[in-house]
Amino acid sequence: MRAFSVSDKGPVRKENQDHAEAVTLRSPRAAVLLVCDGMGGANSGALASTLAAGAYLERLKSLLAGSKKNAVLAPLWMRDACAAANQAVFSRANSEPANEGMGTTLVSAVIVGHRAELLNVGDSRAYLIRDKALEQITRDHSVVAELVERGELTPEQALHHPNRNLITRAVGVEQTVESDLFSLRLRRGDRLLLCSDGLSNTLSEEELLSLSCAARSAKKTCHALVRRALEKGARDNVSAALAIF
Repeated sequence: MRAFSVSDKGPVRKENQDHAEAVTLRSPRAAVLLVCDGMGGANSGALASTLAAGAYLERLKSLLAGSKKNAVLAPLWMRDACAAANQAVFSRANSEPANEGMGTTLVSAVIVGHRAELLNVGDSRAYLIRDKALEQITRDHSVVAELVERGELTPEQALHHPNRNLITRAVGVEQTVESDLFSLRLRRGDRLLLCSDGLSNTLSEEELLSLSCAARSAKKTCHALVRRALEKGARDNVSAALAIF
């Protein structure tokens, strides 16, 4: 299994408030992907995503290292790690007035054996690329996603809606956070792509699919995805984390 991540501030934003990670573990043999997209004034968004990513990975790696029943318990541990990330951001925001209200999205995948467990909060996404087809696994926690689900907007209209950046859940905004879990059984050749909305809002699904299949290397694929988003003038930070099974 090969994994890689890359993040770029993009051509418009002054700083990068995204945080992307691709971590491979030896004991147990596992891969952890993570993308956070921070929100908040001044530097708070970058701080929120960094705090969340650090707390999440620290907690998750300690839990993975402590048991042999990783595939069974991974979803529970991911929720535990997400709670740790939420507490880290929430505590900092409430102790420093300058960072009040900061938060971040969080999407993560843990791959152990043939299983991939996924967790998300917010509108950063996870896609499965299999047999030259792209499938969005996670569901956006956003205003426009709810409008699309109710049939009040089409997916095409949602791309240009004035409230497309408003999310309904975020890590660190409240004392507790609700996360969604998903589970997949992977096949040889599957690719799992996690990204911030700077990528998914800039590239079409056709472009995501084409670029995700173009190279054998996870590193080359991530760089190709981000480079294409920058070429198209991405209005936000752009991040991607990819695992090739």
